[in-house]
Amino acid sequence: MNPSNTSLSFLLAFAVTTTAMADKEPAAPEVGKIHNAGFESGTLSGWKNLKTKRAEISSKAHAGQHAMALGPESGNCSQEVKIRPNSRYRMSAWVRTDAGSEQVELTVRDFGGSPVSIASALAEYTKVAVEFTSARTCSTVLIALKHPSGPGKGYADSLELEYLGEAPEPTIQEFVTPTLPARQSEGGVENLPDSAMKWYLDARFGMFIHWGVYSSIDKGGEWVMHSKVIPPDVYRARAEDPEKGFTAAKFKPADWAELARNAGMKYTVLTTRHHDGYALFDSKHPNSWTSAKHLGRDLIKEYTDAVRKAGLHVGLYYSPMSWRYPGYYNVSGTGCKPNVWGYTAEPWHKENARLMKEEVYEQLGVLLRNYGPIEYMFWDGGYLGQSTDRPLEDRFWDSGKYQDPKGDWQVGEAYQDKDESTGKALGVMGMVRKHQPQMIVNERFGWIGDVHGEEGSAATTGNIRSEQTMEKCASVQKGGWGYVPNAAVMSFEQVAVHLSNCAVRNMNFLLNVAPDREGMIPQNQQDVLLRTGEWLKKTGPAIHHTRGGPWQPLHGEYGFTYAGNNIYCHIYQDYRHKATGTFTTQSIGSKQVAKVTNLHTGQELPWKKNDNHTVTIEQVDYAQTPDVTVLQLSLTGEVYGN
Repeated sequence: MNPSNTSLSFLLAFAVTTTAMADKEPAAPEVGKIHNAGFESGTLSGWKNLKTKRAEISSKAHAGQHAMALGPESGNCSQEVKIRPNSRYRMSAWVRTDAGSEQVELTVRDFGGSPVSIASALAEYTKVAVEFTSARTCSTVLIALKHPSGPGKGYADSLELEYLGEAPEPTIQEFVTPTLPARQSEGGVENLPDSAMKWYLDARFGMFIHWGVYSSIDKGGEWVMHSKVIPPDVYRARAEDPEKGFTAAKFKPADWAELARNAGMKYTVLTTRHHDGYALFDSKHPNSWTSAKHLGRDLIKEYTDAVRKAGLHVGLYYSPMSWRYPGYYNVSGTGCKPNVWGYTAEPWHKENARLMKEEVYEQLGVLLRNYGPIEYMFWDGGYLGQSTDRPLEDRFWDSGKYQDPKGDWQVGEAYQDKDESTGKALGVMGMVRKHQPQMIVNERFGWIGDVHGEEGSAATTGNIRSEQTMEKCASVQKGGWGYVPNAAVMSFEQVAVHLSNCAVRNMNFLLNVAPDREGMIPQNQQDVLLRTGEWLKKTGPAIHHTRGGPWQPLHGEYGFTYAGNNIYCHIYQDYRHKATGTFTTQSIGSKQVAKVTNLHTGQELPWKKNDNHTVTIEQVDYAQTPDVTVLQLSLTGEVYGN
């Protein structure tokens, strides 16, 4: 995985305005105070954090002497700011770019609602602003600035966070109108119809597995080759060390599948190859580095057989990028993108990049042909030089139905897959739809995707996702996706809240485990999953085979799923009326209630329908499951029936 991702004085009690004076670090965070909002300290003080990338101080200021510069290529910087819960705010900044073909984005997120953002591509300073409302459970907000791509830079200055007042009380909602993502086509390939997506949406919960040679390098995680700048030959020797390297000696995929089943998961996704280029299967490309060559084992064959036998849906992960190729940073041979390896532009990089692409095509052919039905593919790393440039990615990878016969990076005849009707060489999605026509894919390989992802451990917020089919992925291990010895893990309660938060927003939750070099999933990770499975034995009807709705969720307080004639109320720790031992729904209109049940206890609860068509449920025992209490509201007819 890629690690992913205003100076103010009070107006009234909490509103703030920018100053051009140098900031001093406050003794404690102030409400509404953006540290170094005008960058007049001459540093990135308050901004520079682990997610900072290609950000620096510039003299191209809007006001005062300094501004922030982001780029070239992908650059970003962010700051967490203390705010008032249950409040309205306006966030603004002055931004500009070096060229009108590029842009700067201002994004506000992690306030309890859907992220809000605005971008400008103007080469002169322009003020941009967004408004947001913080949830009752959120006391901080993340403010982020980004230059997505391009050879120039973007600039930001004079940020301001303005308090607009308290948030109004939530209004009573009627049923939202269910909508399905619109069918789309790109590169001559259309995304899958609703019928092909049904199993995936019904599943709701899956197991992600990051496992590879990086699992043998202590405290490295899956990005260790990059983060510690280990040369490919040194990395390979360390990973293949027979004593301390990647051995898969205790790999029993049937045990992994059993754990997933016991956790209430319905599909699994294993890394067939990560960014280090090591494949867990047999690849015949001469440049390939594989478990078949290293260990004499096709680990993907063992995995797919075991998962399928267990009755789970089979998913794979594949990263087309590879740090083993300098050409990854310089596919044209003329302009090398920033990198940790110290590569500079060399004409031979273009051919090196072509070989990288050719290896990918050979390996995709193996994965698509040799392992039976593959139901889901999680692409990761289709961007080039670790910088997003969708048009270049599409041209380079030929991500649509066919390869461009006049393209600059031709795949050799021996590694081409032809369309039988036209004789044309197939592109990535052409190969997918030929060999695995029902396989769901995500959007991280230059094509629009059937599924779009949200990544990381931050809370899932905002409304029901209706424009796209969405999946949240996070790691149960804290501090990385690949194995780290003695790492802490998420609690069961955190996992339950994540899963519930996804379900009420009509999203899937893909939870990662990190086996060690021998193939053993650490016991503390297993324990969390098994507790989740025990919880799902009672609450599963509110997760599996449901859809988000029929009302929008309110972050930190409640959300809803439904199926058939049942509405499931997911009530969280910070529900504002929890102390009353009751829960009041939104309006059910003219529909009638048959009964209400606490799913965890099986207890039937008293209820009353109010004049405004809401339903108040009484005698709710929140103490038994304080983080997520799930109530089943059974209607006398279908939720969306007549």
